[in-house]
Amino acid sequence: MKSRREIYTAVEIGTYSIKVMLGEFLHDEQLSVLACHELPSLKMCKAEALDTRVVAEQVALALSGAEQAAGFPISGPVFMAISGAFIETVKISAKLDIDEPSGLIREEDLAEATRKASNHVVPGGKLLLTQSVNRLFRLADGRILFNPIGQCSRSLEVETQHFLADKERANTTYCLLAEALGKLEVATVIYTPLALSAAVFPPSNSDEALDLVIDLGAGMCSLAIPSSAGYFYLGQISIGCEHIANDLAISLELPIKTARALLLQMANLHCNAIATKDKRARMVTIDPERQGEHRLIPASSIELVVETRLRELFELIRRQLTDSGAYSWLSNRIYLSGGGAKIPQVCDLAATVFNRPVSIAQPYNVSCLAGLQLQPQHNTVIGLLRAGRRDLQVAREVAQQKSLLSGTVEWWKNAWKTIADW
Repeated sequence: MKSRREIYTAVEIGTYSIKVMLGEFLHDEQLSVLACHELPSLKMCKAEALDTRVVAEQVALALSGAEQAAGFPISGPVFMAISGAFIETVKISAKLDIDEPSGLIREEDLAEATRKASNHVVPGGKLLLTQSVNRLFRLADGRILFNPIGQCSRSLEVETQHFLADKERANTTYCLLAEALGKLEVATVIYTPLALSAAVFPPSNSDEALDLVIDLGAGMCSLAIPSSAGYFYLGQISIGCEHIANDLAISLELPIKTARALLLQMANLHCNAIATKDKRARMVTIDPERQGEHRLIPASSIELVVETRLRELFELIRRQLTDSGAYSWLSNRIYLSGGGAKIPQVCDLAATVFNRPVSIAQPYNVSCLAGLQLQPQHNTVIGLLRAGRRDLQVAREVAQQKSLLSGTVEWWKNAWKTIADW
């Protein structure tokens, strides 16, 4: 008997656009993208709705457009990305004494240490996202490892990361999609940096130097540094391409709509993220909204504004990574994602700040139907399909383990292998 296809739907309500993607997983974990529909976000700022009525209408239109593109209705499971300055990362540590006379650390020790670090009290007015991830393990002699199994130590300390969101603001975003879906439910909500990472980095068992992916969105910038057993760094910065457009509008005295269009058209205008000091040698024609008017602006002036803001953003990211202890762990692989990654020479600019090669992030093991063209701004929604499916599998596995095993500790040890590195 032929098994029923399970088609997943991912929805990202971003500052610049609303993206809906449908996909299914084939053999060898290959993701087949069946449809993708994108509409402009209206009345959104830093991934939050300013006018919920307008945003809800756009979400409904995006869902309908995705169904038309796919040729069949959305039936679930539906996954949603959540982003915003109202989400904070909380780090919790727990220490476990190793009972083994030799101090040998086994898998069940990691499970028990992780369980102890998962006892987190949620403050009032906060919502705890369902995903929690291991950051690192520390041995008695101070060594930091991402996978300490097989090491010997008197004690094992684990540091986990939990994600707390303002309950009311998170629920506002959630309800925008839930109401548009009608009878369908949102299967899970995934923190955007987790979804981003799931698109770019396949699961790894290596403890080598770590890679970094940066998503340059319109309102938010997402960061992810995965390890073999979790994430060394996850976070967001409330700066994005909308800030660059605003700088262009102020510096060049342009309407914000014209400045946004200018930023999107930089490649066609032969403008780059690294300013060329050629003064008025290259002139760009700007057509403001008012008919019959146009201006000539030096390309170098546009480039200078863009470079200044992007350099400031990359330097801020580097400082945050340095302060968290993550920068020294970085490998020579840094990737840029999101709409901002399409700005010409943005990788070259980032390389001058991070002192490492920088390239455009590509999703792994993905195929799509003819006519679909995946861009850097689709990485998050692609990863949302992977992360959402994984979260659903974890929930199913944990529920099955819990129904089969009555002892809480024994259940946790059996379920840990599935959930610990999420």
